Amino acid sequence: MVASDELLCSRCTRPVRVSAAEYETFERMHYGCFHYEFEHDPADPDEECTAGGCPSGAIVGGREAAAVTAKELAVEARGATAWENTELPSYLEALGAWLSECVGFYANQRRVRPSNAWVVIRDAMRAATIYE
Repeated sequence: MVASDELLCSRCTRPVRVSAAEYETFERMHYGCFHYEFEHDPADPDEECTAGGCPSGAIVGGREAAAVTAKELAVEARGATAWENTELPSYLEALGAWLSECVGFYANQRRVRPSNAWVVIRDAMRAATIYE
């Protein structure tokens, strides 16, 4: 049952709760509905588009690229002279720190944080080699 004071999405007619503060900005829609209505075309709804924060980014690819990065880093680690964090504990500490602060990394690069977590993990694994 919908309360009479709930905000309803003009696209799907369901209550808008999570993005209620941006209800007017997103033309009285959920962010996802707004995105697919106005920003996503001509991309297939199941693939990530070029709009930053695309909801489809979370469901497409990335796992294999993260696995390739991990394998590349394993090879690099055997002769890692350019790495700051050559020992496992320091690497893991840097990995955790980078993940905690990655919003700043993407902002400094003028990039929207990827919605695909595999992309963030790939970036984090690479960054942890030198992150302090």
